Amino acid sequence: MSLKRLAFLLVIALFCGGSALAQEDEAKLIDEVIARVNSGVIMRSAFESAQKAIIDRLREQGLKGDELEKKFREQQPRVLDDLIDSQLLAQRAKDLSINVEPQVNQQILRMMKENNCESEDCLKQKMREAGFEMDELKKALTERFSNDAVLSREVYYRVFNRLTEKEKKEAYEKYKDSFTEPAEVTLSRIFIALGKDPNESLARAKDLVDKARSGVSDFAVLAENYSEDELGKKNKGLIGDIKVSELQPEIKAAVENAQLGTVTEPLKQDNGYSIFRVDKRKEAVLRPFEDADVQERIARILVGEQAEKQIEEYLTKLRSEAFIEIDQRYQFENSKVKSAMIKRVPYSEDNDKKKREKEKEKEREKEKKAEKAQKSTAKDKQ
Repeated sequence: MSLKRLAFLLVIALFCGGSALAQEDEAKLIDEVIARVNSGVIMRSAFESAQKAIIDRLREQGLKGDELEKKFREQQPRVLDDLIDSQLLAQRAKDLSINVEPQVNQQILRMMKENNCESEDCLKQKMREAGFEMDELKKALTERFSNDAVLSREVYYRVFNRLTEKEKKEAYEKYKDSFTEPAEVTLSRIFIALGKDPNESLARAKDLVDKARSGVSDFAVLAENYSEDELGKKNKGLIGDIKVSELQPEIKAAVENAQLGTVTEPLKQDNGYSIFRVDKRKEAVLRPFEDADVQERIARILVGEQAEKQIEEYLTKLRSEAFIEIDQRYQFENSKVKSAMIKRVPYSEDNDKKKREKEKEKEREKEKKAEKAQKSTAKDKQ
């Protein structure tokens, strides 16, 4: 992970993903809590950082002006939803005693290698120069890995265990191309540049085809002596193994079904004529359903297809069981998560006085009951 991508990681992983687009350059106000999720809180700074990440991503896609504003407004309601979902998953990770410290350390080591650092202090210094702190990164990574671990255990694993043999076989038939080792062909080439006279170049190319087909000269010798490209002279025309599906359409048409040893007609390309010979061929092979790698890939496909719905159902359950309170300024109409309706009673001395009077009255009632019980016990003893 390069430091160039670090900002995106810190925003998305740490904040899961406010000021409106028109307000993004205004001076920052003092931070504040905008939502409570059980015992956790979400700060306005996190919300605004996640919004800015969306705006930056949309700008990278070339959007601007009204188009940018419209797209941003469409995605804005999801910002707080994602923040809340991430908070719920992080809390669930603690409930499950999930420890992701090894994954975090492994990622730090990978970043050290990518940034040519032999120590964590070196990486920490480079991060500071880029405007980030190591603690922020570790917190972001911990949350990301924890969330992934919860979903793996609570959703993906359960989906995997419910897969049926019928579903697997249907997926195998549906995605056969994915389990097919593609056809390959080994080609050699002679290249003749267009030059000043294209007709003369074509004539020379046709003459070389005739020589190669007649057997008078070996194709490799012709390539070494006459090919007008570096590859031809250096490797005697040998290009090597190429997937048939990756060949240019005109070349594919000429060699896809050709027999071994076939020498093609000169094929016109942008800067000259190419003559190909089919040296070897490997036909496409469909790997069997029982293959262990095929089974693993089928499972990944099916889990991926089914998990999206299951994840939403799981998150909906977490939300329904949680106490979530959202500042109404940040409660968007299209948000999935709705705030608990809490009645706020403004403080006043009268209200406080009445509350104390009620508490005293309850205490007096308790004392009267205790005194009455005491007298009754003494009477019974007599």
